[in-house]
Amino acid sequence: MTDETKRPGTSDGEKEQAGHERIAVRPSRHLRPKPVRNVVFHIRQVLNVLFMLTGIAGVMMYCGLMGEGVVERQGIIVIVIAVSIKMAECMLRFWK
Repeated sequence: MTDETKRPGTSDGEKEQAGHERIAVRPSRHLRPKPVRNVVFHIRQVLNVLFMLTGIAGVMMYCGLMGEGVVERQGIIVIVIAVSIKMAECMLRFWK
């Protein structure tokens, strides 16, 4: 047996078939499918951005960072609107 056909770490009794290379191929069951980018995906992205912006604005209103004329109740209303936008986005995610 020559050094080229011998696998490292094997004994002389084990032989590798000559002419066959070993190639590691990842099984397809481990690969994640590519996400579908359709109209619903883009609507969900817009709803997520809208949720983040209204959520930030609602927290700023609730904490009093928007000015003295803004009442905490208005901040709570904006936060509830943000949560309802997120709920709509989640409904689109689970809708098939």
